[in-house]
Amino acid sequence: MLIFYPRLPNGNVLWTCDNCGETAQVSEINTNAVALVCTCDMTVHPECNSKWYYQGLYWNRIPKEKRNQYSKARKDSCLRK
Repeated sequence: MLIFYPRLPNGNVLWTCDNCGETAQVSEINTNAVALVCTCDMTVHPECNSKWYYQGLYWNRIPKEKRNQYSKARKDSCLRK
């Protein structure tokens, strides 16, 4: 399971810790599924999103030969907004 966070009008993603409720704005153009280390317990939250990034599942879903193309396309689409 992945948790997708809302994108704010400024383009940032609004992350919320699922343990303590702390929030942060994340500048991430490629996804709304973010995972950050929270100061409440110094672990990554949410854990399900942590696996998505830190075990390589995020990039493994895209064929290696298309990763640069995909990243550039996402960046360009966000810049046009």
